[in-house]
Amino acid sequence: MLISLLFVIAGIAVLVYSANVLVESASTLARYLGLSLAIVGAIVVGFGTSLPEFAVSITASARDDLNLAAGNVVGSMIANLTIVLGGAVLLGGTAISTKGKRIHLPLSLASVLVFVLVIRGGLSRWSGVAMLLLLIISLILMIKFDTNPFLSQQSSVVSAELPDKENYQRSIELSKLLLSLIGVVGASYIVTQGAMDLAKEWGVQSGLIGVSLVAVGTSLPELVASIVSVKKGKHGLIIGTVLGSNIFNGFGIGGLVGVVGPGKIEDGSILGTLEVVAMLGVVGLSALFIISTGKLGRFEAVVLIAAYAVWMFIVSI
Repeated sequence: MLISLLFVIAGIAVLVYSANVLVESASTLARYLGLSLAIVGAIVVGFGTSLPEFAVSITASARDDLNLAAGNVVGSMIANLTIVLGGAVLLGGTAISTKGKRIHLPLSLASVLVFVLVIRGGLSRWSGVAMLLLLIISLILMIKFDTNPFLSQQSSVVSAELPDKENYQRSIELSKLLLSLIGVVGASYIVTQGAMDLAKEWGVQSGLIGVSLVAVGTSLPELVASIVSVKKGKHGLIIGTVLGSNIFNGFGIGGLVGVVGPGKIEDGSILGTLEVVAMLGVVGLSALFIISTGKLGRFEAVVLIAAYAVWMFIVSI
């Protein structure tokens, strides 16, 4: 058991590090190829924070463990809306502006609801393709409205971190891109294997491992990115990062899981009636805070983290 747990923890650490390097290299390459900062910020960086979830869920579905794949997606989306948002406020020491949410919030909520409805009835390749089409539509809307604070601030952050074309070293960046990609693929396999072994040793469904331990681990990039954004004073970027990540998780990863490994979820800890009601309650609470308040303060942060704890208790019983 200890070895399996260490595999999961070490795998997540390598996965998060490799994903971070991969995003940096991909962003630099995209700018070298002449792509706009809005596209780099919204798609490359936005997708990059969801890369650990993507790698683990796709690997799990390819190995016929749909419970682990779906559990990771569900757990990550809930973690984003609770401990990532709440943690950014508490650890960053400041409130988060919630203005400019008219596009991201509806798309994020839709991704959560659509994914839950689809997996309750069983994932098929057709439903997976439909969710991928919804992702494309979402990306078009996000880019079309790139004048909103989310994308403009993403672009400014990306611009500050990317080198000029004259300083771009293609061979070095391509090597970093390849090595980080290998790290992501290898680490996702280790995490998946470790989670499956833990499920067997603990006598629980792998979905519970995915929705808890693995989901929290793969949500670390969003948490780190949000805390860094607070430290840099880019408060509006946090909401965009969290909600954008959920859009990629629900529509993108959920869709690909359906295409790669369609089937039915057998783990009641993910899709039981009480669990779904609790999940929708947590999602509704976070949406209410984002809509009704101009800023998320420490009170809202504590409530969100407590809501996550309650949801995890309900899932695990």
